[in-house]
Amino acid sequence: MSKERYQTQTRENTTPLLSPVDRWPFSMKTVILIFLFSALSMDLFASETAEGAFWSWFKENENRIFNFKSNQEEVFDDISDNLNKYQDGLVFEISAAVNGKREFVVSADGISELFPSVESLVSSSPSLKRWSIVAFRPRMDNLSDLKLKYEGQELDPSKLWIYSRIDDDKFDLIVYHPEYSEERRSFIVSATYILLDMTLGEYDVTKGIRYIDHQKLPKNPDELGLRPFSELRKQFDSFKASRKKMANKLSKRTAGYGGLAPALTTSMN
Repeated sequence: MSKERYQTQTRENTTPLLSPVDRWPFSMKTVILIFLFSALSMDLFASETAEGAFWSWFKENENRIFNFKSNQEEVFDDISDNLNKYQDGLVFEISAAVNGKREFVVSADGISELFPSVESLVSSSPSLKRWSIVAFRPRMDNLSDLKLKYEGQELDPSKLWIYSRIDDDKFDLIVYHPEYSEERRSFIVSATYILLDMTLGEYDVTKGIRYIDHQKLPKNPDELGLRPFSELRKQFDSFKASRKKMANKLSKRTAGYGGLAPALTTSMN
C-alpha cells in the first residue's frame, strides 16, 4: 500500500504553532477506515488477478500451447503447473483442431468443491481467436465408435451394462464391467468416470447422479433387467426432462399462491 505524505502549509509567524495532533488533517477514525479500505482493496485485487495471472500466462504461450504436439509433455506440464497455481486439483483437456480452432476445457475432475473455481476461471477468460474456453468436460456428440484409452489400457463402452433407478427424485446408477476385479477397480472407476463425463457431461455426472457403483457383469444381464451402456444418455435425459417439467409446474403453482411456497421449487434445482 502506497503511503501518502501530508504537509501543512507554511504559516506566518503570527499564526500560533499547532500541536502534531492538530496539524494532522484526518481524525484517527478516518485513518483507520482508510487503512481498512486499502487492505480490503488489496485482497479484492489479489483475488481478481488470480484468474488474470493464469490467462496472462496462457496468452503469452498461446502459440506454443496451440501447437503442443511438437513438445507435448513439456507444454502439458507447464499448463498443469500454472493451472494449479490458480487452484490445486484442476485439470484440463485440449481438443483436436477444427477449422483452425481448439477447445480448452477446464475441469474440476468431478470434485464438486472445485466447481466455483472452474466457473470463475472460465468466466474471466479473454477472447481468443483460436480457442473456445469450456467449463467442465462436455458431452461427446458421437459415442457409437468410442473406445476410451486410459493409463495404457482400454475401456470399451459397448461391453458395459447399466442399472439405473430413480429414488426420492434422485438418479442412481450401477455400471457393470465384464472384466471387473478388485485388482482392477482403481483403473475401472477412474476410467468409467471419464467415460461418464463424455456421455453426460462432467457437470451432470457430478451434480445430477446421487449414487454410482461398479460391479462385475453377470452372465445374464438381460434377464436381470440390465441395459446396455449406450442407453444411459437417453435414460438420464428423460429423468432431467421430467424433473424440469415438474419444477415448472411447481413454479406456476407457487406463483398462483403469491410466492408463499418457494421451498417446493428449490428442492428441484
